[in-house]
Amino acid sequence: MTRKVSVLIALVALMGGTALAQDARSILQAYGNMIGANNVKSVQYSGTGAHGFFGQAFTPNDDWPRTDIKSYTRTIDYDSKSSKEDMVRVQGNNPARGGGFVPLIGEVKSTTLVSDKYAWNLNNQGNAVPQPAAAEVRQFDIWVTPYGFVKAALASNPTVTRRNVRGKMLNVVGFTTMGKYRVTGEFNDQNVLERVLTWIPDPVLGDMQYEIRYLDYKDYGGMKYPSHIHAHQGDNPVHPGRTGFNVFDLRLTDLKTNVSGAALTVPDNVRTAPMPQARATSDKLADGVWLIGGAGANSLAVDFRDFITVIETPANEERSNAVIAEVKRLIPNKPIRYAVNTHNHFDHLGGVRTYVAEGATIVTNEINREFYEKIVFAPQIRTLSPDRLSLFPFATTGPNTVNQLETFTDKYSITDGNRQLEIHHVQGLNHNGGMAMIYFPKERIIVNADLYSPPTPEAPLPARANQSAFTFYDNVKRLKLDPATVAPIHGRPGPWDEFVKWIEPQAAARQRGGAVE
Repeated sequence: MTRKVSVLIALVALMGGTALAQDARSILQAYGNMIGANNVKSVQYSGTGAHGFFGQAFTPNDDWPRTDIKSYTRTIDYDSKSSKEDMVRVQGNNPARGGGFVPLIGEVKSTTLVSDKYAWNLNNQGNAVPQPAAAEVRQFDIWVTPYGFVKAALASNPTVTRRNVRGKMLNVVGFTTMGKYRVTGEFNDQNVLERVLTWIPDPVLGDMQYEIRYLDYKDYGGMKYPSHIHAHQGDNPVHPGRTGFNVFDLRLTDLKTNVSGAALTVPDNVRTAPMPQARATSDKLADGVWLIGGAGANSLAVDFRDFITVIETPANEERSNAVIAEVKRLIPNKPIRYAVNTHNHFDHLGGVRTYVAEGATIVTNEINREFYEKIVFAPQIRTLSPDRLSLFPFATTGPNTVNQLETFTDKYSITDGNRQLEIHHVQGLNHNGGMAMIYFPKERIIVNADLYSPPTPEAPLPARANQSAFTFYDNVKRLKLDPATVAPIHGRPGPWDEFVKWIEPQAAARQRGGAVE
C-alpha cells in the first residue's frame, strides 16, 4: 500500500511538472504570436533616450551618471547571434557629476558589435577593435530582448510560477540559456511580457541584478512591441526605497523586422584576437616605491619596514592576482597589510575583494563604508564568476563578517616610523565625492586617479585643462604639499613642474573670469 501511494505521488508530481512546463510554453507562444516571434529572423529598432554610465556614480548612494541619447539604432540577427548597437550621446541638461567622462564635449559616438563568440567595437576611424572578454555577455543580451526571450525560452525547458510581484499577480517564466544564465520574465494575465530579471557577472557586485522593463506596447506593422525600454544594472538592498540604478532608457521611433544585412561578418583581426591575459610590469619611482603597470590602470607598491601597502585595486581579480604576484617578487617575505582605494568607481574597485582575501585592510573614504561593508564585501552570490573571497568560509557566513576596512574623512596616514604615506580627501571634485589622493612627503610623489595624467613624450598637453585638473591643483595648494613627481593611476609618471607650468596661467585666467590667451 505504501509503495502504491509513493508511486501515485510521484506520478502526480510528474504530471504537475509537465503541466507547468506546458503552461509556460502556452504563455510564451501566446506572447510570441502577439509580437510575431515565429516569423522574425532579425529586428532593427531606433530611438532616443538616456544612458547611465555603469559603475561611475558620484557616491555609492547616487545613480549612474546620466547623459542623453541623441540617436540609437540596434540591429539583431537571431540565427547568427549577431548584434550591432550604434549610439550617439550628448551631455544635455544632466548634472555633470560622476565618472564616464562627463561632462561630454559635443557628440560622443559608439558602435559595439557581437557575432556568436566574437565581440568588437569600432573606433573613430571605423576600424574594428577586438573585445573578446565582452563577447559572452553581449551575446546573452540578445536573449533578453522580447524576440530573443521567446526563442531562447522555447529552446530550453521553461517553467512558470504564479507570484505576487509589486502588488500584482504575475506569471513568472524562467529558463536557463547558454548553459549558465538564469532568466525570468514577468507576464501579466494578457500574456504580455512586462519585465525581465536576470543576473550577469561583475567583479564588484558578483551575480549582478540586471532588470529590463518592456513598456507601452504599440503596433508596428501589425505586431505589438514595447515602445519604451528601461533598464537597471546593479540594484542592491542597501537602499531599497530607491528607484534603481538606471542604466538605459529608450523611446522607440521606428522598428523593422527581417532587415537585410543583419548578420555580421567578423573581421579577421577580431576572429584571431586572443583572450587578453593579465600582466604586471614595474617601474621604480623611488627607493621602496614602484609603479605597477601593464594594463589600463596602474597600482603602486610601497615597501614599509615589516609590511607592504598597495595603492589602487583596479579592474578585476585576474589583474589583481598579477599585481600581487609582481609585488611579492619586488618585496618578498612581507604581507600586504593595506590596500588604498582612491574612490568607488568600479574600474578602480574591481580588484578590492582580492586584496581582502589576501588579508589586506582596505583604506577608503568614510562615504564608501556602508556600500563596501554591506555590498562589496558581503557574501553576495557569485555563481557566474566566483572569486577568491567567495571561496573563503568567513565570507559566506553572513553580512559584515569581513572586518578589514579603515575609513577616513579628511586625512589618513600610514607609517612605520621612517616612511610616511598621506592620504587626503580631494575637496570640491565633480568626478567623485569621496576621491583620495596620496602623497609621499619624503619622496615628493603625488598619486592621483582621474584628475591629471602627464602626456606621453610625443603628445602635447591639451590646450585647456578640465575641471578635475583645476581641482587637483587647488587641493595641492590648499594642503601646502610640495610634490616633484605626479604618479597617475591612468598613464605614465611626469614632473610636477610641467603640470604647474601648464595649468597656472589657466588658473589665473579663471580667477580673473577670463580665458587663457
